[in-house]
Amino acid sequence: MTSPVDNSEDRFGFTKDQIVQAVLDHHGLIRDGCYVPTRHEVATWPPERLWWHLLGWWWESPAGLIPNDQQIADCVGVLRARPDADSKAIQDIIAQAPPPANGE
Repeated sequence: MTSPVDNSEDRFGFTKDQIVQAVLDHHGLIRDGCYVPTRHEVATWPPERLWWHLLGWWWESPAGLIPNDQQIADCVGVLRARPDADSKAIQDIIAQAPPPANGE
């Protein structure tokens, strides 16, 4: 079994080229949702910093960077594996994750 933070520089399956293309598609404007954090960042950044980046990616990303159910579940899995996973701040972030498309 692999750890939720294996491949710590992985951006939940999005490539650098996909992210750069999303920025270029928006005429160089880096929208909130254009930043897809790495697994390591999700595992280590302070909750206050994660809040804006994760909510931006989950809810405001351009079409090419919209996370699918598995990517969201993987991200939430990394959050749940953090030492501070039971903190209110991390639980508040988890509560903002989009629900799965199938409702489960």
